[in-house]
Amino acid sequence: MIATAAVTTLLACQRQPQKSAELWLGGDVNLGDGGKAQLQNIDGMVQGAAGIVNLEGPATERLPGKDQLRLWNAPSALAELSAIKIRVAGITNNHAGDAGPGGPEQTARYLRDRGILPAGGPAGAAFFQLNGISVAVTAHDLTQGAPQNLESDLAMARRKSEVLISTFHVTGPPSYLPRPELRRAVEIAYHAGANVIAAHGTHILGPVERREHAVIAWGLGNLAFSCNCTEEEDAMLLRVVVEHDKAVRAEISPLQAGINNKPAQQAGDASAIFDLLEAIGRKNLERQRNRAYF
Repeated sequence: MIATAAVTTLLACQRQPQKSAELWLGGDVNLGDGGKAQLQNIDGMVQGAAGIVNLEGPATERLPGKDQLRLWNAPSALAELSAIKIRVAGITNNHAGDAGPGGPEQTARYLRDRGILPAGGPAGAAFFQLNGISVAVTAHDLTQGAPQNLESDLAMARRKSEVLISTFHVTGPPSYLPRPELRRAVEIAYHAGANVIAAHGTHILGPVERREHAVIAWGLGNLAFSCNCTEEEDAMLLRVVVEHDKAVRAEISPLQAGINNKPAQQAGDASAIFDLLEAIGRKNLERQRNRAYF
């Protein structure tokens, strides 16, 4: 009887489906005092999945004009991130200090008030549960190169989660080829056990690839930018389905970024983006109209 019960319990456990969760990642977001127009189409594209973006610049009231470029996001505009189901916003980038040294802490507070987890800088890693899976999201700025504490930061986050998502902000001239500091950081993240690795910051697309337990997007481009300081419209959303310690599905959706007061929307010619991605990296994407799997 005991043996029979044990076998029955074992078979029942084997029949339990593997838990999975779906997320999406977008690139750089700068809201200024608005954002609704630029982001209005995103929720329909991601169909309620939890989102992760980089918030370029601090959350603060309008900054006084100065000679140098400084970015900002009105606290009231953060509601637009909540509306498209942003779960985590990275707050470490080359514009994080544009409102002064206290800007990152203030931005973290404003985001938490909106139910959005900040990641990076003084906020550290963001931790949350999604469909029964524990997820950690890290954000690091590579403006000064890969941080000395990068490996230890990622190891800590990995120990506390079933899935690790590692994001990097890169400063430099637009290039389809990943910069040396990004290559180094991605290798550190991969060997630390990251399951999803994504970069942004140069405002341009980069290659995509899959390695065993991980998917890598070397450049997501812009998502929405209110500052009239970038012209790069080619972008993409990365959607992933994750299980314990692995990414089981990865999908890219080409975008026309929401810049110059235009809404972000599906790219007019997705095949051209797929051709580009195959030319600079991933070969033989599995294309299905406006999306592709890898």
